[in-house]
Formats: sequence, C-alpha cells, structure tokens
Amino acid sequence: MGGVKQDLESRIDEPELGLSSLPYFNKQIWGIKKGLTIIGGRTSQGKSSLALQIAYDLADQQKEVLFLSLEMTTGNLIERLFCNKMEVDNFDMLTGKMKLNMEYQQKWNTFTQLMNIPLKLSCSLGKSFDDINGLIEILEPKPKVIIIDYIQAIRKGFNERADMDDYIVRFRELCLMHDIAGILVSQNSRKVFDEETKEPTLANLKGTGVLEEAADTVILLFWPHFYDEKVDRNIYKIIIAKQRNGRTGDHFLHYIPEYYKFTDPGKQREDKLVDKAIDTFGGRIL
Repeated sequence: MGGVKQDLESRIDEPELGLSSLPYFNKQIWGIKKGLTIIGGRTSQGKSSLALQIAYDLADQQKEVLFLSLEMTTGNLIERLFCNKMEVDNFDMLTGKMKLNMEYQQKWNTFTQLMNIPLKLSCSLGKSFDDINGLIEILEPKPKVIIIDYIQAIRKGFNERADMDDYIVRFRELCLMHDIAGILVSQNSRKVFDEETKEPTLANLKGTGVLEEAADTVILLFWPHFYDEKVDRNIYKIIIAKQRNGRTGDHFLHYIPEYYKFTDPGKQREDKLVDKAIDTFGGRIL
C-alpha cells in the first residue's frame, strides 16, 4: 500500500511521454503510456504518418525512440519527416523539385540540424521478435519508445495467426519488463467498408484478436475524405477505442496529407470541425 501511495504522489501534471505537437489530443490520452499501444487504420489513411510524427515528437523531447518500418526504406522515412517538419509538399519531392528550388535547399539545411535527436530509424529489423530482443540487449541507452510499422508485415510461417499472436504477446512483455512504451501499427480489415459509417471498431483490427486483448491502448484512425470526397480533406477523426487506464472517446485533428502532418485544432476549433463534418458527411461521422 505504501508503495502505491508513493507512486501516486510522485506523479506530476504532465505525462512522462507527452505529445507536444498535439497538445489537446495529448491531454485526452495523457501521453503515450508504458506497455502496448495499437494504432489501427486502413491502407493510405495516415497511420504511418501519425506514428512517425509521434516518433519525432518524443525524440525531439530527448526521449530515445526506435522506429522500425517493415514496409518503407529509411530514405522514405526521412523524406516524410522532411515534408512534415518543413511543410514541404510531398508531390514536389516526388517530381524532382528539390534540386531546382533554393527554398527547399535551405529548408533541408535546417532540417538536418533538427534531426540531431535520439531517433533511430530502421527498415531491415523487426520482422521477428528475436530482432527486437537482440536490439534491446545491445542498444545503449535503451529506447524509451519502440514503434513497429506494421504488425501484419512481420515474418510468418505456416500458422500466420499463431505467429502474430506470439509476437504481440512477447513484444508487450518485453516492453513491460524494460519499462518501454511500445507502439504497434496495425492494418484494419476491409470489413470496415461494410459499415454504414465506415468508422473502424476494435473488431476491425486485422488478423488477430490478440491485438485487442493485449493492448493497453487502442487508437483507431478514420479519414472521412477517403470514403467521401465531398468531406473536407483536412478533417480527421481519431477514435480512442480502448485505454486501460484512461479515457476513451473521439477526437478530431487537422490533417495535411501532402505534408504527412497532423495538427491539433484545440477544443473550440475541434467543435467547428465536427459541425463541418456533419454538414458534409450526412451526420454519419458521429
């Protein structure tokens, strides 16, 4: 009892792993917590962008972050961070505008200085749990956050579901053992297209029920514009579907896809986003 009381009294009015780039959302979830967080979304709906922004945000606060991509190269990740931090249009990067634009050159110089943070990126590790376990043993200092994008891309054998279940359970145990906040990015199944609102639920997490069971926090992503082009492309909804020690509920962000960037409108502007979304999405967004 005394230890619990001491722990409660030691807490402060800011979460240990708070998100400075999304202050109102950060307050809703009270930061990224130790244990296992799932970020779930359909393909091309911004889940990698959100995970990478969270990684940079925490590393920029001098928290050691390890980001393991199982689908993109390290170069792709750096390019996305460049677009996000310097607000550079990703289509300009795709179409070779970098070498012709002095403003972009100057922004790149600034960006290289901003990247002097404890953020480690990899595109070749993480497909097996042994990769993760080995990294934890050799890395010094140990990461405070590990993000894996995405869980369905791990190396699987004959029994895919059993292999995923084992990976998820052992990953969470590792995070708890070493006092790490672990984030697994997950695809949602196509069944969400059958839902009238198109909004994801816990049942839409793809491939395994263990994702829902093992997770301490589940954040589901919903981009209405993806399903209805009449909806403002910047309106983005996050559903806090599960939080073992915290609030659940919905939250709206301002999404700028060409920058891979999310901003937090704050409570007053969020209410306006909700009203605007209802007007264009026939009320189904709620």
